[in-house]
Parts: sequence; structure tokens; C-alpha cells
Amino acid sequence: MGKKSSLPLIYLIGVLLVAIGFCVPMFKGLGIKTNGFDYISFKNFGWTTIAALCIFCGAVLGVLFCFISGGKSTGLIRLVCIIVSIVGGVILFIKFNDNFLTKAIGKGFLKHAYIGFYMILVGWVLGLVGAITNK
Repeated sequence: MGKKSSLPLIYLIGVLLVAIGFCVPMFKGLGIKTNGFDYISFKNFGWTTIAALCIFCGAVLGVLFCFISGGKSTGLIRLVCIIVSIVGGVILFIKFNDNFLTKAIGKGFLKHAYIGFYMILVGWVLGLVGAITNK
């Protein structure tokens, strides 16, 4: 028998999908593609910036904790990282739909979703499954 790998492969694939999905175009409309970094603005620092940072930083820290052992609480740390990323996504969605103009645009939200958006959603699901099952 071979040696059992301690690398949580499902979780790692999930958080990598979130990190990559954040970097590639998430939405496309009127010939413009936006990625996650377009939502980060330190001049107009607010909930949208915090949410975008949570999505990306949670995913990147999740990748790091796949390779760095945190002792007995490594599984809990990984779960917290993916939850921070998901909470950032929920905040971004709520703040994106908080005024009339973005609500009107938001009605076609999934119509304008691009590859990065779907990568993030799949990554969150895989990350949660991997963190809960510790695989």
C-alpha cells in the first residue's frame, strides 16, 4: 500500500478555483469584462472593497493552509477561510443590489455572468465539501 497523502485535494481544487475565478472576467456586459480586482477601490473604500478582499484573501489563505500545517486546528482554519470567502461573496451580492440602478442591472445578473463567476461558485462548493469532509 502507498503512503496516504495529507494534502486535502478537494479543498485545494476548490480554493484554487475561487482564486483563479476572481482573477479572470466574472461579468461581461456592454462589451466590458470585469474581474474581481475591479471591485477593489481604496479611494472609495467601503463594503464592496471589503467583500472583494474577503473573497480573494480567504481563497489565497485557504491555498496556503493546504501546504502549511496549523497543528490540530488545520481543518478548522481551512473551514474558516472558505467561509470568509463565501461571506465576502454574499456581502458583495447584497451591496451590488442596494440601489435602484444596480437592482435594475441585477435582474439580469446571471445573464451577464462570465466564466470567473461560475468558477467561484464551483470553487465554493468544492471548498466547503473538502473542508467538511477534510479531503
